[in-house]
Amino acid sequence: MVLMDESTMTLRSLLDGRLRGHERRLRRLTGPQWRRYADLLAGALLVAVRRRFVAGQERGPVIRFVASARERYDRTGDEVNPAVAEALVWAALGERPPGPEGEATVLARTVLLVALLEDEGLTDAELDAFLTAAETAARSAENSEEQQKAEVGERDGGEADQETDLHIPGRDGGGQGGPPPLAEDQVAGEEGERG
Repeated sequence: MVLMDESTMTLRSLLDGRLRGHERRLRRLTGPQWRRYADLLAGALLVAVRRRFVAGQERGPVIRFVASARERYDRTGDEVNPAVAEALVWAALGERPPGPEGEATVLARTVLLVALLEDEGLTDAELDAFLTAAETAARSAENSEEQQKAEVGERDGGEADQETDLHIPGRDGGGQGGPPPLAEDQVAGEEGERG
């Protein structure tokens, strides 16, 4: 088995189907570990989507896959927004810009990733190789973001710390700086808002 940091082990526990262990690990992540986990999750989805789908393909297979993932993992039918889930797939393929980050995006990303990898039925060795590819994709996205920030700083007279409008799928760790609430917490919160 490959040596893994806490963020990678957290993602691995999810992909191994150890959900209680995954939830415990998520709660223990620090801010920087959570951001790394969110980047790994985004990188993993990018790799998994590109293994299954290709840019420029028909919409039907993506729509059917999202419906299948929601059917398998969305207990209430309201937790995973199909538009958000489909947008994540198309963004991973470079077909459209990513949507806004938030709890709905992280939840959809998680469900899609689990469904894609379940469909593949990876062995432990294949899962290790997949996680290595996800780490590479996450680093590549991070390096691209840093490079574009530096380019903006050069154009603006050396103010390299200026924010850019670039938004890479999976960046910002769910927009909250910490893990999203568990699906059960999210549903309970939504029910409280309705009541």
